[in-house]
Amino acid sequence: MTESEKHLQAMLTPSREQLVRLVERFQGEIQRGLAGEVSSIAMHPSFVSRPSGGETGRFVALDLGGSNVRVTIVEPDGRGSAAVTRQESFRLTATSGDARDLFDPVADFIGDVIEADGSHKLGFIFSFPVQHESVRSGRLEKWTKEFAFTGVEGMDVVRLLEEAITSKSNESPALKTLSVSALANDTVSTLAWGAYLDPRCDMGLIVATGMNMAAAVSRDLIAKPLPPTIGNPDEMLFNMECGNFDGVELIHTPLDTRLVSESGTRGQLLEKMISGRYLGELVRLAVVHLESRGDAFSGWTASGSAFGLEFGITAEHISDIVHDESPELVGVGMLLRRLGIAACITDERRLLKNACQLIANRSARLVAMGIAATALFMDPELGSEHVVAVDGSLFRGCPGYQTEVRTGLRELLGESRSDRVLVTYLRDASGVGAAIIAAVAAG
Repeated sequence: MTESEKHLQAMLTPSREQLVRLVERFQGEIQRGLAGEVSSIAMHPSFVSRPSGGETGRFVALDLGGSNVRVTIVEPDGRGSAAVTRQESFRLTATSGDARDLFDPVADFIGDVIEADGSHKLGFIFSFPVQHESVRSGRLEKWTKEFAFTGVEGMDVVRLLEEAITSKSNESPALKTLSVSALANDTVSTLAWGAYLDPRCDMGLIVATGMNMAAAVSRDLIAKPLPPTIGNPDEMLFNMECGNFDGVELIHTPLDTRLVSESGTRGQLLEKMISGRYLGELVRLAVVHLESRGDAFSGWTASGSAFGLEFGITAEHISDIVHDESPELVGVGMLLRRLGIAACITDERRLLKNACQLIANRSARLVAMGIAATALFMDPELGSEHVVAVDGSLFRGCPGYQTEVRTGLRELLGESRSDRVLVTYLRDASGVGAAIIAAVAAG
C-alpha cells in the first residue's frame, strides 16, 4: 500500500468505536425529534400507519424527489401484491426558477399519463423536508439536493400541485378526474410497500441522489400526544429526515468540511457523506487534496478537466471506476480521457479507484449505522425481526455497496443480532408505495 493510499484509508475509514458513538448520538436525536425538541433528526409524522395488506383499487403515484419525475398507476390486489399498469417518467429541465416552473410541467405530465375515465386518487411523493399538517398537506421546510425553486419554501406543496393541476385541466381534461389523497416522503412510501409485502417491515430507506429513512414507531415510544393515525392507531410512520443528522461532524475530514462550506444546501451533513449527489464531489475533492499535497494527480485539476469543475465527477463515474477489475484498469483510463485527463499512469488509476472504494464504503457503513441505531431504538434487545425496505440507484448500482452495508451491520450488532435486521432491495418501491399510501388514506 502506498503512502497516499494509507493517508486516504486513515482519513476515510471510521473506526467501530466512532460508529458506535454515532449510533448513540443518532438515537438521542431520534428521541429529541419524537419529543418535539430541537433535533437534527426531525421525525416528521406522516399521519398514516403501515398498510393492513388488504388495500385494493386503482391509484396514481407521483414521485417528485429529484430531476427525474415519475407517474405510476398501481392496482393493489389486497393479497400482498400489486400490478403496475403504467409507469412513465420525465426529466426536469431545471432545478431552479419559481414555483410554476416546477409544478406546471409536472401537472402537464400527469395529464399525459392518466386517462379521462372514472376518478383517480393520487399519492404524492415529495422527497424533501416537509412539515406535515395532515395526511394530505405539508409545508416545505427547505430545499435539499441543490434544488432552489422560489416561492415553495414555507408553502403547502399539495396546494401548489393542486393549483397547477387546476390551471392545466382545460388543456388536459384527464386532470379533472384527479384528487390528491395523500402526501408522503419517498422513504415512507418505500416502507409502506415493504410492509404491504411483509408485515415485519418497519423501516424504509432511500440511498440515491439523496439519503433518508422512515420508521414505523409504536406510540409507546412517543412521549408527546400525537394526532389520530389513519390505519392502525397504535403506530405512526415517521419521515425521519435523518440526512440532516449532524453528529457525523465527529468524523468529518477536510474533504467533508470543504464540501459543506461550498454547498448551496443548508445542513444535511449525513446526506453529504452518503448520497449519490455528493459522493462524486468527495472523490474530486480527494484528488484535489492529494494534488495540493504534491502526492499524486499532478495537473488533474487543470482547466478542461472534470476534476477541476465542481460536481464534475458523479456517483455513476464512481460505479464505473469501482467496477473495472482489469489488471491495468483500462476502462478507468478510457473514462479519464473522457473526463479530460489525456494521460495517466496505472498507479494513479489504482489510487483513484482506491479513493472511490473508500468513499463508497464509508457511505455504506454510515447507512448501516443509521439502520442499526433505528432498529435498536425501536427494539433495544432486537428480540424481533425487522425488515428494512430499500430503494435507490446508489444502493442498487454501486458494486459491493449492499455487501458493505451488511458488513457494517455485523460490525455494529454482532453476527447473531444482525441476522434479525433484514435489508431488502425493492426497485421502484417509492412509486408503488405512494399508491399504497393513497389507498391507506382513502380508507
